Amino acid sequence: MPTIKKHLISLLTILNEEVYEKEHVIALSLLSSLAGESIFLLGPPGVAKSLVARRLKLAFKDANAFEYLMSRFSTPDEIFGPVSISKLKDEDKYERIVHGYLPSATVVFLDEIWKAGPAIQNSLLTVLNEKVYRNGQFTIRVPLKALIAASNELPAKGEGLEALYDRFLIRLFVGCIEQEFAFDRMIASTGDVEPTIPEKLLISNELYTQIRKEANKVELHYTFFELVHSIKREIEQYNKQRAEDTPPIYISDRRWKKIVSLLRTSAYLNESGSVNFSDCLLMYYCLWDEVSQTPIIEEIVRQAISICIKSYLLGEKQLEEKLDALKEDMKAEFSLRESGDPTIQVVDTFYHRIENYPIAGNLLIFASDYQDLKKDSNRMFYLQQDKFRPVNKILKVYDFARNRNIPQKNVFSLKKGNRSVYVNNQEYPLLCYDNSAPLTQQDTGTPFEFRLQEVIDIIGYMEHTFNKLKERETNYMKEHIFLDSKHKNDMKRILTGAGHIIESYQNELRIIAHAHEQENREYKA
Repeated sequence: MPTIKKHLISLLTILNEEVYEKEHVIALSLLSSLAGESIFLLGPPGVAKSLVARRLKLAFKDANAFEYLMSRFSTPDEIFGPVSISKLKDEDKYERIVHGYLPSATVVFLDEIWKAGPAIQNSLLTVLNEKVYRNGQFTIRVPLKALIAASNELPAKGEGLEALYDRFLIRLFVGCIEQEFAFDRMIASTGDVEPTIPEKLLISNELYTQIRKEANKVELHYTFFELVHSIKREIEQYNKQRAEDTPPIYISDRRWKKIVSLLRTSAYLNESGSVNFSDCLLMYYCLWDEVSQTPIIEEIVRQAISICIKSYLLGEKQLEEKLDALKEDMKAEFSLRESGDPTIQVVDTFYHRIENYPIAGNLLIFASDYQDLKKDSNRMFYLQQDKFRPVNKILKVYDFARNRNIPQKNVFSLKKGNRSVYVNNQEYPLLCYDNSAPLTQQDTGTPFEFRLQEVIDIIGYMEHTFNKLKERETNYMKEHIFLDSKHKNDMKRILTGAGHIIESYQNELRIIAHAHEQENREYKA
């Protein structure tokens, strides 16, 4: 028995017969229907928007279709069926004859959707939200599995169309055929013959229900939530910085929930037990309101995926911290060898300890940073707890661009004293040897080598993790039913960029290790 993925691939292959450059539109329309959502097609007349709906009808077993071209004169009778005169006359009941109209249809295509009047809009909202239609005093559960709306324009502002527009989760621009060979095949084709779908490939009510049920079981990795948080933050930032005459990007909580359901359905139909980064590229079609926002949304989604791969899956932030600490350690180690005042004690290999400062634990400063201090000018430092020895608090050089989120209470001004440090203009002595203490140079090689090896291990783990991720995502996106060539190229670039990050870290580590080795040779010589 074929798997659900092979089933859909075979079905889409037949649905796309004699279809030119609309294969992706049909695939996304099928995905939206299997996710229980609706799709809006934006494009000029004559680009086969109605063809998509007619082909989609063929995918469902025993499907009924309803197609209508809206105008500002359209009435509810034309969409939902005429009022039953006999019911009204004989039983004093206001009911519509819905057979053959939208409430009885499996697949619905509404062209020029935004021309619908308020009465039609309100009934459509109920149908799209709850899959029910209120017919007089009765509530009918509609068999609707796919509603495709189309227009050559977006909904006008200030006409109350926002709620209806928000119900269309996927919004897709459909244009004319671009490639010459496809255009030539289209104009040379004769007639519009619908393909015949074998019975075994039709989506039955049972299969449709199974897909909806099983898709809800698809797992969401913690990185997925971080990805969504990243997208939300970037959209909020965009809305704050946009020009006044530029519309904001608005995504309702309901829309976010529906997006997650869509991505779960995509993952399930591609036979994955969890939502992958490649599935998240489908958010391109779910987050924009205006056509001008599409490149902005695409860049935000790409950047969010890239950030999640690098920062959360590969631990880039943790690695950067350890590399910075390694550089500071190396600088301090060789600075100590050149120290002109051996009376000042060295603590924990790389530091001087500031005495009598009112703080719990030990207050330390890198020996190299102390040597760089001036006696006649202040330099800014910030306070950080030592991750390896929590009893220690370390003063580190403050950089506004990198450390601007540090609370002001943890930022201090320092200048050099005579075997002392002025902290916020108050002098505190450094820990020194007494006259009887032997002035011996501490062995600084072992701690540095230990930390160097730790970073080597982290980068090795990152590379191993990334290679597994790259192989999985590459294989997954190659056979993905709902991704087009643009999505796949974007994912390739994202993965390539993450690989370059690892290479740059490896190069940086080689430079540090080489410099450490050279310095040791010179010192021993």
